[in-house]
This record gives sequence, C-alpha cells and structure tokens, in this order.
Amino acid sequence: RLFQLTWQEGTCFLYDAATLRQTGTFTYQHQGWGLTSDNHSLILSDGTSILRFLDPQTFTVRKSIKVTDGSAPVELLNELEYASPFIYANIWRTDYIVRISPESGEVQGWIDCAPLVREVAQSAGTDVLNGIAIDPADGTFLVTGKNWPILFRIRLLAADRDTKPGDDHGPIH
Repeated sequence: RLFQLTWQEGTCFLYDAATLRQTGTFTYQHQGWGLTSDNHSLILSDGTSILRFLDPQTFTVRKSIKVTDGSAPVELLNELEYASPFIYANIWRTDYIVRISPESGEVQGWIDCAPLVREVAQSAGTDVLNGIAIDPADGTFLVTGKNWPILFRIRLLAADRDTKPGDDHGPIH
C-alpha cells in the first residue's frame, strides 16, 4: 500500500502500490508533515517534537515519543525515513537531519547537509531540505529538497554521525 498525507486537512489517502488506484482514506489528528514505517507501525510527524506510531490497519495511535537532544525537545520534525534501527527526520528550515532512537526519542546524531544546500542554492526557485529515503540495496540515502533540481545519493560514515549544529564540517560523502 502507498500512503499520501495531507498537510493540514488530516486525511491520508491509501493506494494500491501495483495499480496506484485509490483504495481508501483515513483521518488523523494534527498536521501531516512526514510518514514512514518500521514494518510494524506507521510513524507520523506533525511539525512538533512528537512522533506518533500508528497501527497500519486501524490507524489508531499505538504510542507517541517526544524527540529530544539531551533534555531539549527537537521541534519541526518533518520528512521521515526509517532505516533500522533508527528513524531519520529532517528539521524543517534547517540543513540538518537527525537520527532518532525509536524507543526513547533521544537524538543519536546530527547529519549536516549544508554542503548539499549550498550546491543547489545557486538554482532559481530552490527551497529547503525536504526529502530523505534509503536505498535498501546499498544502504545509501537519497536526499533532496523543495524544488531542488538534484537528488543526492549520500553514504553516512560512522565517524561522521555525531555532528552537532555549529560544527564546521560536513558529515556526508
């Protein structure tokens, strides 16, 4: 099945993955900023620091976690991608993607995408970092943004996974 969130209307459209035929809808509370799956739950972001884990059949909330870095909540969680054992989320209007523990909500690392943002900033009409996916074939991430003419394929290196905002090096290769 494919899922398409609406941003403010609280409706998710369901589609058959093979035919792209709409098969149903469900409603949810809050806004729809990002959606991923850990093969057990749908994980929904709404622009706050809260991630909601939904039952994929009934769409009821199974649990919620508050995403924090230390004791500080991490707000504006946007696009999501689950890559076991972590959830990755871009932080809206920043150049960062965070790596989150799905059990505790604690941020396990920051990924600085500023080099990518700088590369596309020269193209007219580009906007914020706003798209992440993993290629399960090789473990690389696909990263893009609103109106970006480029889709980047990046590999995260172990030594680079703990960048914090304010560090002066880019952790992607």
